[in-house]
Amino acid sequence: MIKLKEVIVQLSKEHYLEIEKSFIKNKADRFLFLLNSYKHSSISDKEIIEKLQLTANSFYVLKSRLYDKIQEFLSTDIYADQEETIKLLLQEPNLCLNSPRETAVAYLLKLEKELLRYDMHNELLVVYSALKKTHLNSDKYYRYSQLYNKQVSFGLSLEKAEDTLADFCRLLSQYDFSRSEEVYEKLCFLKKEINDIYVFCSSRQFELIKNLIELQLNIFCKRGQALDVDIDELIQQTKIIFDELPITLTHKKWEIVLDYLCFEYYYSIKSNKLAIQYFDKVNNQLNNLFLFNHIGLVSGFLSSRIKFCIEFNMLDKISSVLDINKILFDTNDIHIQMSLKFHNAMLFFYQKKYKQAITIIRELHNEYVFKDYFHEYLDTNLTLLYLYIITGEFEEAQLYLKTLMRRVRIDGSEKYTHVLYLLKAFDLDINKDLTAKNTVKQKELLILFEAGNNKNSNYRVINQIMPELKKKYQI
Repeated sequence: MIKLKEVIVQLSKEHYLEIEKSFIKNKADRFLFLLNSYKHSSISDKEIIEKLQLTANSFYVLKSRLYDKIQEFLSTDIYADQEETIKLLLQEPNLCLNSPRETAVAYLLKLEKELLRYDMHNELLVVYSALKKTHLNSDKYYRYSQLYNKQVSFGLSLEKAEDTLADFCRLLSQYDFSRSEEVYEKLCFLKKEINDIYVFCSSRQFELIKNLIELQLNIFCKRGQALDVDIDELIQQTKIIFDELPITLTHKKWEIVLDYLCFEYYYSIKSNKLAIQYFDKVNNQLNNLFLFNHIGLVSGFLSSRIKFCIEFNMLDKISSVLDINKILFDTNDIHIQMSLKFHNAMLFFYQKKYKQAITIIRELHNEYVFKDYFHEYLDTNLTLLYLYIITGEFEEAQLYLKTLMRRVRIDGSEKYTHVLYLLKAFDLDINKDLTAKNTVKQKELLILFEAGNNKNSNYRVINQIMPELKKKYQI
């Protein structure tokens, strides 16, 4: 590993350009940066680590994998054009039935080598099927039959892993609306299941799925059974995996989900520069982002989007409501549908179009059942209550206040006791009982609510209107 820089410096111009071209084509930016840095500049490892925002361990992994890639390049033609490889694969039936057997076998073995490099396991089934037939009367028939079966097993395991990730995302959306202990336990079980699959199939695709599940469990479910994971380290390792994947592989397109998770993580730890960087990347792909709902809780971006832009004075980036007819999403995904509508209501709220915001939230309650989603019920109704207060509709506000008081005491248990402070503060507004003494009391109640709201992020409510609330009540 110490000799990596020497190896890169000693590469011939032809070999160097071929490797560089491959990294550019596959958008392997980190490998490309490290390759260029060692070849053309005197930049130190410390500066490279800072530039790529890596940990020491991630940097070691990056160097190790780059070293492996260069070794492979110098021994085999692994950077052959993938489109050409697919064209060659299509010629397999004709070649096997119209060429000398030795020629066909040599051709198939070359294809095998390149397909393994590109992780094109479905295509390998075609190659091993042909190799079985071409070795029917050879002692190698059994070997190729086993390799074929192995690829079938790999494909089934990968499908199982992807199904597990999809189930995890579906349950995570339910957890986001309910904060249910039962749903959380199911998420932990799926995390264990994917780890078990990874033990037997430790390829990059499985590692990628495992990492995406671990990241989401840590970022969105910060609670008792939180995993002992270095999220920064896990993010960097996952980025390296994406860099290694061929651009033609479906999993390569999943990187937008990692970008979204990076945004949520860096925003949560107040690493503002990185949060803004990833926000722009995700926001620029908003039109098709929600089609990745089987890979990550991408609809969660809608709630963070409003608060983030308010906090960083970037409302110009979200100046118009999202046209649901123009956004691509799964129309059977309730979480996305509700999140889109609530996002537009919040946008109207910050544009001071309170009536439009009220209309959308009331439509939400008419269209969707909140029976199993107490957290979301509480969040939307508290927002609606506040809207009634600032528009002076105190009779409606009083009805919602009484209902919410009763529901929090019955269903909220000890998890939402902080919400009672907020309701008591709102009650002073509704009853117009803001004497000098009560104004001080209201501020104290709101401070207690904010403290409780921040104490446990799992039960935090009205996140999107908190900037306005703090401004109005000067807390």
